[in-house]
Amino acid sequence: MVRSLTKCDSKGALYIRPPTVEAQIEQVLSLDLATLRHRFAITDRSSPGHLSSECLVHLIRDAICSGNIVKASAVLPILLARCEANLLVKIPDGQLSSAASLREEALSLFSEMFATDGTEENPNDLDYFECRFNRAFRALRIDLVRSEMNRLKHLAPLPDHADDAEPDPDEDVFARMTETFRTPATQESTLFLDELLEAINALPPDERKAVTLCHVLGYKEESEDPEEVTAATLCNCTGRTIRNRLTRAAAKLSRFKEDICP
Repeated sequence: MVRSLTKCDSKGALYIRPPTVEAQIEQVLSLDLATLRHRFAITDRSSPGHLSSECLVHLIRDAICSGNIVKASAVLPILLARCEANLLVKIPDGQLSSAASLREEALSLFSEMFATDGTEENPNDLDYFECRFNRAFRALRIDLVRSEMNRLKHLAPLPDHADDAEPDPDEDVFARMTETFRTPATQESTLFLDELLEAINALPPDERKAVTLCHVLGYKEESEDPEEVTAATLCNCTGRTIRNRLTRAAAKLSRFKEDICP
């Protein structure tokens, strides 16, 4: 019998695993470690032998609860390897200067959730990971990215928009971006931020760097002070070039205007 979940959603309803996940857990709980290791090697998600991440979470929790540290130690690296592969795509080097440390922190936080599972500090937070693993891990990842971007904002000078000699890029898009990074996380804003980060990451490198420097890290486009570090100096180009890159980027990100709150 698979242990029932105890965590409730925002409406007070208990989380329930999808039937396929429930059936798979029930099927593999009694398997010996050698057989499980054979299943771990199956990486094709369409294969009937592939173990879902939700199932792996339950196997780890069950092994820890029953004191089977050998089993828990065998399963956890498999799950963390999947998480690491996801993080390499979602928080790639070049998007943030601290990308590598953010990925490491995400894996560390996730591992700690197993260590504290069932305690007063963390009674049932992993329940959602047994229901919708990808969504749960995405929320963890986005919280870290949001926190890091807010930290970097405080370290960088605010952008100066006093120079109106050149046309500004589509500020509606970038205004929502700034608002999303600064406001507390909600389900809606988390989904928006995830989609926005993917869209920014898909921009050409020069446009992506301009957006990140000016509208994530808060650097000025350019400055009359030759000693001041700006997006233009960091990209070794003129302020006009930076503005042109931002205009092209804003055009590609224009679909996000539809999500701007009234």
